[in-house]
Amino acid sequence: MANVLAAVRRLTASGFSEAQAEAVVETIADVQDDLATRSDLQAQSAEFRADMAAQTAEFRADMAAQSAEFRADMAAQTVEFNSRMEAQTAEFNSRMEAQTAKFDSRMEALRSDMQEQMAEHRARMEALRSDMQDQMSEHRSEMAALRSDMQAQAAEHRSEMQALELRLTIRIGAVVGATSLVTVGVLAALIALL
Repeated sequence: MANVLAAVRRLTASGFSEAQAEAVVETIADVQDDLATRSDLQAQSAEFRADMAAQTAEFRADMAAQSAEFRADMAAQTVEFNSRMEAQTAEFNSRMEAQTAKFDSRMEALRSDMQEQMAEHRARMEALRSDMQDQMSEHRSEMAALRSDMQAQAAEHRSEMQALELRLTIRIGAVVGATSLVTVGVLAALIALL
């Protein structure tokens, strides 16, 4: 209140009427009530800072809780995913092992079948070779017998031919002595015909 009276005195001293000075001071006092002082600003700033610090702490706590919840959810989903993947991998491996076992079994059966067929083919080939050797041996024996038979027949024919030549020569000699040259010509023609 002392400040108001001092302000009115100063205004009247500078030429304001007392009513004007009081109106100005009252207006300023009314406006001043709405104006913030430095201490008001400092108090409000401290309150604002405290409020911000509380909201920041609350926000951080909320974020930490949500982050922890998210991490826990992600960890649970990761465990579930890993579990599913392990189960699917195990199932896949089991199927692959079964397929591999089937394949190996089929391959072993094919290998065994092929070995049996190869053994059969070898046995057949050996039988054919043996049969062919036997037939070749028989043919050689037959050829040797035929050759020997032909040589014997050729020798027999030669000896018959020599006997015939000898008889013919004797007859020709007897006829030549007894007949003329004409007869010799006829005989020579006969010989040529034989």
